Amino acid sequence: MDFDEYLSTHGDELLRHAVIVTADPHVAQDVTQAVLERAWRRWSTVEQLEHPDAYLRRMIVNEFVSARRRLRRLEFRARVVDSRVTSDLSGASADRVALVAGIRRLVPKQRAALALRYWQGLSYAEIGTELGCSEATARSYVARAVRRLRIDLQEPPPGTATPIPNTIKEHR
Repeated sequence: MDFDEYLSTHGDELLRHAVIVTADPHVAQDVTQAVLERAWRRWSTVEQLEHPDAYLRRMIVNEFVSARRRLRRLEFRARVVDSRVTSDLSGASADRVALVAGIRRLVPKQRAALALRYWQGLSYAEIGTELGCSEATARSYVARAVRRLRIDLQEPPPGTATPIPNTIKEHR
């Protein structure tokens, strides 16, 4: 199968994978473009692989992690309010916004492992292969990501007060 044919049948799938891994459609497009450009140059080698899809998904994860490292050196740590979020969120929309924000706070390897596990449905062994780590490490990435999301998204039960930390010392 030549590159154009492969791209027409699998390009959307690769982009969806990148969107899940990056949690940002614009970054996903950039990552996918960079990966496809490199894959095109080596297509004669890539197309002969047993699983070119898995290879390209791995390239997407690696490119995202590398791009994050490069950008981290340059980006300012200023927090900017996302202009796409409206102030009138309700129900599922608010939950989705909170979930996406939580996923964006995960480290890239955890985010990738989460996407491979729950979106692609890969086993821990397959995730380990795609991320270049052991099965136990892949399991750890997923578990830590899920734990972090649960903590970040947890709301106190209705009717319970949030405890106020005691910051005042008693004077004797």
